[in-house]
Amino acid sequence: MIIFLHALVGMVAFIGTGALGTSFSGQINQLSTLQKWSLITTVTTIGLTAVLGLYSVAGIPGAALSLVLLVAFEYVCFFKSAKEDA
Repeated sequence: MIIFLHALVGMVAFIGTGALGTSFSGQINQLSTLQKWSLITTVTTIGLTAVLGLYSVAGIPGAALSLVLLVAFEYVCFFKSAKEDA
């Protein structure tokens, strides 16, 4: 039961991280450097925590899939849109 709750909280954190990153994706260049890196660090660490939680439940395939999704999401939200806005 504890592992199930851990995985549930991890998935909620993963979804919340996605919502946080998406809400700033078009306006990342309007933030100061400190705000940008604080946001990126927060999204990355919460996402990695969720990846480790999914690893404990789903093993290597689940963790690898969630890690790939996290990297792709962060690229699109933070780095790709930042290059297009410039």
